Amino acid sequence: MRFPHELIVPARSTYSSLQGRMLRIGLLLGGLFILTVDLVLAQSNRFLPTGDHAYEYIVRLQRRGHLLGLNPTALPYQRGEVWDALSQIDTTQLNHSEHHWVDLLRKKLRPPSMSKDRVAVGYTFMAGTDVINSDRIDPVRPQGEAVNFYWHGTAASGYLEAGPAVAEMSVFHSRYYDRDPDGIDAGLRLMARSEHSYVGWSQRRLSAYMGRWDLHWGTPGDASTIISSNARSRDQVWLRLGGDRVSVTAVLSELDSATDGRYYTGRAADDSVKFGSTRRFHAAHRWDYRPTKKFMLSFMESAIYSGPSSSLSLKYLNPVNPFTFVVDNVPKNDDNNGFLAGLLWAQFKRLTIQGQFMVDDIRLQSNTGPETITFVLTGSAAYALPKADLKLTLETVTSRAYNAPQTEGQYIYLNRGLATQFSDYVHTSLFLEFYLDRRVRGLRLGPKMDLLLQGERDLRQPFPVKSESIQNLLDGDVKRTIRGSMRLTYQPMHWWWIAADGGYNINSGDSNRFIGLLNAGILLTLEQTIKLWDS
Repeated sequence: MRFPHELIVPARSTYSSLQGRMLRIGLLLGGLFILTVDLVLAQSNRFLPTGDHAYEYIVRLQRRGHLLGLNPTALPYQRGEVWDALSQIDTTQLNHSEHHWVDLLRKKLRPPSMSKDRVAVGYTFMAGTDVINSDRIDPVRPQGEAVNFYWHGTAASGYLEAGPAVAEMSVFHSRYYDRDPDGIDAGLRLMARSEHSYVGWSQRRLSAYMGRWDLHWGTPGDASTIISSNARSRDQVWLRLGGDRVSVTAVLSELDSATDGRYYTGRAADDSVKFGSTRRFHAAHRWDYRPTKKFMLSFMESAIYSGPSSSLSLKYLNPVNPFTFVVDNVPKNDDNNGFLAGLLWAQFKRLTIQGQFMVDDIRLQSNTGPETITFVLTGSAAYALPKADLKLTLETVTSRAYNAPQTEGQYIYLNRGLATQFSDYVHTSLFLEFYLDRRVRGLRLGPKMDLLLQGERDLRQPFPVKSESIQNLLDGDVKRTIRGSMRLTYQPMHWWWIAADGGYNINSGDSNRFIGLLNAGILLTLEQTIKLWDS
């Protein structure tokens, strides 16, 4: 390799041959570092939040065989890797709708012009609202009948990027923090909390981040068995090693504590109560094997460990330490609750399938019946037509899933599930989406049908004792909900959108009702590069 002339430093005649070789090796490594930095500076290592509308267009393109350089089941993506994947699309082969999706993503994710003597700084402003005639933002599981305006937006958001390093800060305001019927209030002052704030370092085969942001180990919009964006974002350390074919990922996060083994405080460690508190932590690993861009297998494991004096544990952060098999070895934390899961994703021309199967526990119930397996099964199949998508989804969660004999072992954070919000149910949906960009740019419209069967068990209830007779799935009085709806999204430009979901819920044993959800928002980004020194 030949270096630029300013990198060559002639060795003095007094240097030994060994010193000369060491000098040349040092220059070689320095040159490689500079070249690496130049490559990294061409992209952004900021995360694209899991709730961003851009994922709607990313997944539509993935169903049609584009953007498959991205891992379809590991979110969030880095903005730069999405930009690189977009640059590889042959736009001459796209139809009218696909052109609009690519154009929208490129305008949203275009990186600033960078060089090694500059850093990128920016500010993001987002404002939006959800309007629904229910206290819960879930049209299939409404609660209450009042019309609610859940406005939200960024109170402060900015970022800084320099080479492989990145820092982003976001203080997010949401009225739903205070009104969420399921979760503990996550934002006290001004209904705001830090949702997307982290520091990180990322290159092609090694990434490390620390901070608070959402993770979702599943395809956008589908359920996940191990980690989903259902729970509030939490403070965590995240490591990833590997490339496109093989990779390992580890995440270790801090949860809220449990008081006297009975309830959650919403605090990381609460010593103000009479009996103290039990500190709780969550760890998860995943190993991905992807021999081709259209087939992937993953193995995932997850655990909650806890104790009055528990703290961040390096053995849980180590991505090549399979703690499922050695979690009880010394040194051991006080209590733990572990999970094993497998994931399959595959694409056959226009058909995309994905599924996850998680095993929570295998229990022999000699007093109540045969052996049962506590499991979760999720999956979907999507068929991409030229101007439409047809999709079928399934979620099956058994009655004891994500629960534990110890309250602190329940799979929740701030009273929201780390994977699913509920247990003991079967939910299937079928929908058809038409893309009408040729007539109205940015318009999506289509019908959807949901069937929900919900048993009486809940993952936040006390774990059943051995003498209780509990059905493994759909225990007790099963409630049935059938919902037919029409959904619409209109986003002609990358910085604003409006979406609606209106349908009629037919409930067994309860009054039938219409549920309508309206979502609208704007997202603006101001960014520039700053020169650090004169050339």
